[in-house]
Amino acid sequence: MLTASLVATGCATGTAASSEGQAAAVSASGASPGPSASSPSPTAPGSPEATPSVLSPGSVPVQPAEQGEQEPTPEPVQVLSPEISPYTPVAPRGVAGDGQMDIPDDAAQAAWYEYGKAPADEVGTTVISAHAGSQETPVGPLYALKDSSPGEEVTVLDEAGDAHHYEVTQVEQLGKDGLDFAPYFERTGEHRLVLITCGGQWIDERSSYADNIIVVAEPLD
Repeated sequence: MLTASLVATGCATGTAASSEGQAAAVSASGASPGPSASSPSPTAPGSPEATPSVLSPGSVPVQPAEQGEQEPTPEPVQVLSPEISPYTPVAPRGVAGDGQMDIPDDAAQAAWYEYGKAPADEVGTTVISAHAGSQETPVGPLYALKDSSPGEEVTVLDEAGDAHHYEVTQVEQLGKDGLDFAPYFERTGEHRLVLITCGGQWIDERSSYADNIIVVAEPLD
């Protein structure tokens, strides 16, 4: 969630501006982990025929795209956390054809919302989301977000080789219905990291979890 969207991938939805300045629905969703003999089962096991979105139905206010030539900011490429996952690869993603945040189908891969902010920007919010599980990876690395606690450390590595260290300050489990993601996609203000995935009860008729797991972390540097 990114429907955003840590990621579920992280299950959360909203709207954001694309690089062309067009309005786009953004979501981060988490697919339910399918049955696996070697992987733990989710709260409500399910094998969806199609990967659902991570984020819940909702909208994020459209914000204007930044104009003019700018120096490229190094993109985040890995999330490291002993409590969440020792290694989660991250790839830049924008907006899919359906107007939602583009999340990799495989839960082993997380998405960074490339029209937002990167850790090296030092302002605004860096949003990373992944599915909670998928057919390829029944239990994804961000599935453990549900067990996060304030005080835990998360490191984001960028393509320049720099490590950006954060401390978890907030862990939320919120119902997708009517969830406002605007506060999690800020492009200005103090810098922070937001990780989004899905969680809570599995709803068969929706092929999705009922909630989004949203972890907010503040810079330690």
